[in-house]
Amino acid sequence: EIRKTGGGNLYSFNLSGFHLSPFKRNVTPNLIQSPLSNRFRLVGRNDGNRKELINLFTYKPIYFQKNAFTLAEVLVTLGIIGVVAAMTIPTLMSKIANVRLESQFKKGHSLLAQAVKMYNSDEERAFGGVAEKNFEVPDLRKYFTGTTSCNNKDAGTSKYCIARTESSGGTTTVTNKDYKYTNYSRTAEYVTTNSFDDNQFFLNNGMLIIVDGNPWNGNHILVTIDTNGKPAKPNSLGHDVFMFELAYSDKEGGFEILPSGAPGTYYKDKGQYCSETNKGSTNGLGCAYYALSDSGYFKNLP
Repeated sequence: EIRKTGGGNLYSFNLSGFHLSPFKRNVTPNLIQSPLSNRFRLVGRNDGNRKELINLFTYKPIYFQKNAFTLAEVLVTLGIIGVVAAMTIPTLMSKIANVRLESQFKKGHSLLAQAVKMYNSDEERAFGGVAEKNFEVPDLRKYFTGTTSCNNKDAGTSKYCIARTESSGGTTTVTNKDYKYTNYSRTAEYVTTNSFDDNQFFLNNGMLIIVDGNPWNGNHILVTIDTNGKPAKPNSLGHDVFMFELAYSDKEGGFEILPSGAPGTYYKDKGQYCSETNKGSTNGLGCAYYALSDSGYFKNLP
């Protein structure tokens, strides 16, 4: 108990049955008259709005108030939290993005599989019978819903479609390059588009689908999907852009889907077409096979 005793700045302490003689405010150690014990002495002080005890051996105040963190402790704690956040948040965001890419890939592959299945079952399909054996490009667009055509294969300035031309000084030149995309290792300035720039259309969700108009790997047809559309990142082969081959199959009565990169497909060389180090502008066109067969594929994107 701390209480004032008399006039002026005299105070008295009653602590656990011990009574200290009255003394003046802000007194120095040599003014103390009564020890609390032979080893420990206290001096009382009323400092404005707070009352405190002073340990005469350390001269540090012992406050009669609720414990709290100091400003320095709070700042140190916040600093530690900031460092931990800076180390973990980028990794967490990358994992979330990769999970999203995997989900979009699976959806794109599923939609393509459904469209090809409907095409094979359609008795009035554009090229019925065995015409696929002689390479006829199927009109897959009719088997998707909510589609918008890119109108032509030279959609060089299209926001939603693959480019293959460049314009300069009023002259348009076919370059088969799109600078909005990069390769699997994300080291290329552009991607080479000559194998996926024909018959383009996109869905309401932005997904871009390209059915190339030229035969590849015999009479196979190349179908490429940008799973989240051109306006959305990362626009990288093997990340959100994947290629498939349609090959004629007697068993299917039409086409079967082969993921690019699988044995027997055109882009089967993994070291060239699905490599973490290759800087080529077509690196990534052979990654669909690994995206389907490797459960950890999207967790380890470069």
